[in-house]
Amino acid sequence: MSNTQKQELWNERIQDFRTSGLSQKAWCEEHGLQVGQLGYWLRKSKTEASSSNGRWLSLDTIALPGSGISLRIGSMVLEIERGFDQEVLADVVRSLMAVC
Repeated sequence: MSNTQKQELWNERIQDFRTSGLSQKAWCEEHGLQVGQLGYWLRKSKTEASSSNGRWLSLDTIALPGSGISLRIGSMVLEIERGFDQEVLADVVRSLMAVC
């Protein structure tokens, strides 16, 4: 497995862990992984997020007419229109999770 593939795999695992509501130990037991592995990748993702140039992402989007949804997290509002690009949304969510 290449380093890029390993990074992508662990980014997905970290996202799954964070949304699971489980403790690190419980999540790792459920997925057959060692707590130390998860801890390593959590620290690595936090270090990479803190070394980024900023906290904002620039996205080029095309607004399509129709109903959408708004996600409110504290004072932040993320508006998602019908016909959105799922990969872009996943990237935004991962980026937000990394800085929050």
